[in-house]
Amino acid sequence: MMKVTWLRAIALAAAIVFLSACAGAEEAPGTPTPRPPTPGARQPTGEPIRIGVNIEQSGPASVQGEAYVRAATLWQEKVNREGGILGRPVELIVVDNKSDPTEAAVLTRRLVQQGVVAIVGPGTSPTTLAAMDAILESKIPVFSMGSADSIVIPVEERPNVFKTPFHASQNVEAILADMKGRGIQRVGLLTVNNSYGESGLAAWREAEKRGEVQIVAAEKFEANATDVTPQLTNIMRANPQAVVVWAIPPGAPLARRNAVENLRINVPMYHDAGAGAELFLRLAGQAAEGAYMIHPKTLVWDQIPPTDRQYQVLQEFGRLYTQRYGEMSGFASYVWDALGLLKAAIEKAGSTDPQAIIRALENLGEYVGATGVYRMSPQDHLGLRAEDLVLVTIQGGKWRLVR
Repeated sequence: MMKVTWLRAIALAAAIVFLSACAGAEEAPGTPTPRPPTPGARQPTGEPIRIGVNIEQSGPASVQGEAYVRAATLWQEKVNREGGILGRPVELIVVDNKSDPTEAAVLTRRLVQQGVVAIVGPGTSPTTLAAMDAILESKIPVFSMGSADSIVIPVEERPNVFKTPFHASQNVEAILADMKGRGIQRVGLLTVNNSYGESGLAAWREAEKRGEVQIVAAEKFEANATDVTPQLTNIMRANPQAVVVWAIPPGAPLARRNAVENLRINVPMYHDAGAGAELFLRLAGQAAEGAYMIHPKTLVWDQIPPTDRQYQVLQEFGRLYTQRYGEMSGFASYVWDALGLLKAAIEKAGSTDPQAIIRALENLGEYVGATGVYRMSPQDHLGLRAEDLVLVTIQGGKWRLVR
């Protein structure tokens, strides 16, 4: 009996290993068996259309990378279930740049050598800007998930580069609109000390030059900091009416905790969209209550009225993502929309030729995404408007729509 039991155990273990290998190394953990093809959809056939996904699955920006790969997995399943692109299956080649700028450039070149027709990623401003030479050399369409304006500006110097998150300057514009309604003029800034933080600081300085705000103090902190209380203390000495934190997790929730728990700061604290991850809630804990964040509608997808132009897209994406993964990430829609825009462009072009895809992206017209309504053109490789951003806050440990 003991021998039979062990034989059964060995057979079961072998079956598990075999099935795991068949699932593919890039499949997200916990991914269930894909659903059967959509009724009426033809099974995609022929040579797959390969798209590279160059993202931060490990390292400091892994909170973003996790959301990116989840969204990519859902998108690939959905598209292939519905017939693929041009009747061909889509194959995503997912690589981990480890949040390292040098690795991001190396992997960009490697994906091109593997014959991808486009690349989604890198997923942050620092990794994208560091890989820019490799991206431009590739001459294929590349979608970044970084927010820095300089990723796609000036367009004539970035002919094949697109991005899906709002510009840093648009985040500032939306925050200023709320501040104006509250009579806030004097602002203290706390920014992470990298190209992401620099883009936010530059956008605020431009607003100051226009006379829209007075920056009474500006402090920086390193991305691996464990305490920013000294910087916040310096900011509060300048008596600001509000504090703005420009960083992704873990820096953003760290700043919130230090402000609330160590200094009892009671002026409004705003965060840019980069803080909008589930990790913000987990790391800030009770201190997250009452924080403000400017963000695409994804975090409050289930609170958007049916009259909103993005309602149907948000409902589909929100249900797919939360049913699979439990909670929405503020980063996930950037990959979802990048891949969706590429699909629409390939179908418009009727071709996988990279230059044809670029021309189609620039002449796609309006594309209603989960992040916002894109209107790309030869002069604008983002195409979003600040009015698609919303103000959210945290109440009872949940994201709530303010306006």
